Amino acid sequence: MINPRTWAEIDLGAMARNLKKVRGHLSRGTRVLAVVKANAYGHGAIAVSRVLLENGASMLGVGDSGEAMELREAGISAPIMILGAICEREVEALVEYRIIPSVHSLDRAYSLQDAMKRYGACLSVNVNIDTGMGRLGIKPENALELIEYVQSCPNLRLFGVSTHFSSAHSNKEFTLHQLGVFKDVLRKAKRKGIRIPVVHAANSAALFGLSETHFDMVRPGAALYGIDPGNLKECGVELEPVLSWHTQVVFLKGVEEGTPIGYNRNFIAPRKMRIATLCVGYNDGFHFIFSNRGEVLIRGKRCKVVGNVTMDYIMVDVTDVPDVSVGDTVTLLGRNGGDELTCRDLAQVLSAPPYVITTSLGKRVKRVYRDACRMPEIEPYRERAISDKERQVAS
Repeated sequence: MINPRTWAEIDLGAMARNLKKVRGHLSRGTRVLAVVKANAYGHGAIAVSRVLLENGASMLGVGDSGEAMELREAGISAPIMILGAICEREVEALVEYRIIPSVHSLDRAYSLQDAMKRYGACLSVNVNIDTGMGRLGIKPENALELIEYVQSCPNLRLFGVSTHFSSAHSNKEFTLHQLGVFKDVLRKAKRKGIRIPVVHAANSAALFGLSETHFDMVRPGAALYGIDPGNLKECGVELEPVLSWHTQVVFLKGVEEGTPIGYNRNFIAPRKMRIATLCVGYNDGFHFIFSNRGEVLIRGKRCKVVGNVTMDYIMVDVTDVPDVSVGDTVTLLGRNGGDELTCRDLAQVLSAPPYVITTSLGKRVKRVYRDACRMPEIEPYRERAISDKERQVAS
C-alpha cells in the first residue's frame, strides 16, 4: 500500500465508548438512531455504522438515498432513515433498498402514496414537524392532518414523528419552546386517538442537556464522534475524540529576511526562518481561511501556517522547532506530544461548528481504523428481484 500523504486515524474503540456514555444517559428502552450522514461526519460511514450497530444502536440516520444505498450495498441491513428531504428521483430507491424517508409536507405524502400504489409496495415514513428550526418539516398546525393522512394510506405506514432542535447547545429557553410546541401536537394526536409508534427529537446537545427530550428514541451525531456540540462541559460530560488528522513534512528550507512565501506574496519572512512544506491543502479539507492563521503540531510544538493555503500544500514556520526532518509526522487535528488541537480550536478560526472540520476531509485523506477487531464481517449486499409479497419496507 502506498504510504498516504495525509491520513485520518479513527479510533473505533473510542466511538464504542462514546455510544456507551450516550446510552448511559437514557432510560431503559429508549432507542438510539445513530446519525452517520456526511460519510459519518467524515469518519467513514460503512466502518462506523458497523461498530455503532454492534454496540447498541438500533438504526441509522443519513442525509439522502445515496448514503443509504451505500450502506445497503456494504451489507448493512439495519433500518435506515433519511433525516432530510427526498427528491422525486429517489423514490424508487426507497423500496429497492428498504429506506425510511422523512416526510415534511402533504404534497410529498400524496406523491409517495401514488408511487407506492404503482409499485405495489408499502413504505414506512417518518413525519417531521418544524417547531422552530425553519428548514424542513410541516407546520405544527398542519401536522395532525399529515399524520392522519399517512395513517389512512393503504401503501404508507407511519414509522414515527419527529422534530429537530435548532439551538439545544446554546439556548435552553428556545429549545423548551420548541419542545412545548412538539408536545402540544403529540397531545392533540393522543386526544384524537392517533397512535404514534416512535417519537423522537433529541440531538446530541439535547440528549445530554434535557432529558425530557428523549421520548422513544434519540438521534446523536456529533457526540458519537467525540465532538462537543457546545454544552458538554456544563452537562458534566466527557467524550473521547475519535478522529485525529495527520500529514508529513515533505520539504524543508531556510529563507532569509524579506523572502516571500506562497501565492500573492501573502507572507514576507520578518527574519531568517526555517520553513517546512506539508503535503496537505484545501482540497484535503485544510481550509483556505487558515492562511497565515492556522496552526499545526510538529514534535509536540505549535507551528504557524505562513502564506496562503494552496490546493495541495501548506507552509509552516519551524524555525523554533529543533531537529525537524523531512518525513516527520505533523498533526493537524488531535494530540502530538503534550499538546492538542481540537475540532473546536480549528472551527473557531472558521467561525463554524466543530463538525465542519471532520465533514470537510477530502477524498485523498486516507481513513485508517484502529480497534478494527470490533468490525464484524458482513456479507456484501446483492440486488435481487423483489416479489409482490416482499415489497413491504422494513420499519
